[in-house]
Amino acid sequence: MKRTQHHLIACLLLTSTAPLYAANIEPAPEPGLWNSDSTTMINGVDMLKKMREAREAMLANMPAEQRAMVEQMMGDAEAAGHKRCITSELAQQMTDPDTLLADAQQQIPGCKLKVAKNADDRLEFSGECANTEGFTGTMQGELQMVSSREMRSTFRGDGTYQVSEQLTGGLSEELNGPVKVEHRETSTWVASDCGDVQVETLN
Repeated sequence: MKRTQHHLIACLLLTSTAPLYAANIEPAPEPGLWNSDSTTMINGVDMLKKMREAREAMLANMPAEQRAMVEQMMGDAEAAGHKRCITSELAQQMTDPDTLLADAQQQIPGCKLKVAKNADDRLEFSGECANTEGFTGTMQGELQMVSSREMRSTFRGDGTYQVSEQLTGGLSEELNGPVKVEHRETSTWVASDCGDVQVETLN
């Protein structure tokens, strides 16, 4: 489920700064450690919350020692998903349309997108996806560079979702079929030192 959801949400994160063939967006993000807070609603249901509840139910049936081990592993994975380490080189790439377009085309080849720059700090996109990580339908969204230390993004998808029970982690009934996805994310700069957070790269 986590991998599938990640790729669906990545449609925004990897393409919202895609083909402009114009000046870069401004300002560039400040290098360092960033923290992201997000909410994902699928058909009006907070799926991240539902996944946490499913995890807690699973852990409740485990022996104490095994539960502690799994909690540590899951906790580390969740924390890593909310933190990003952005280098000076990556910060510049994140404002360059050609670099981002090449990365987006490699990551989600099943989506055809149109992007418009409606302000120096803001991009809007819309498009269609054909069975991209199980999603077929239309999507639209926006990315705004509020400042060099804050980024905001929104994503809305409307279509159908079809993935296996194994990938959805037991939530296929809630996900498969007609689907409306709403995702909001705010990323803020935390510090110049990333600590042990892995450096983020574009493919």
